[in-house]
Amino acid sequence: MRYLAIYVDSVDKWAVVDTLSDDFVPVFYDSERDAENAAKSEENRWTRLVAGSVLSAAST
Repeated sequence: MRYLAIYVDSVDKWAVVDTLSDDFVPVFYDSERDAENAAKSEENRWTRLVAGSVLSAAST
């Protein structure tokens, strides 16, 4: 899984991190559940983006 929810002690909140770039999605969440849902959403977005690229390349 590319996107993970992590707890950030310094702000006492949850965040979503992109494990391939070490960048945070610029939103913090109050609950682990909200962060997990956001991570799943980002994962789905990334999967659709990659699938679209593969289909475009196959068409050419």
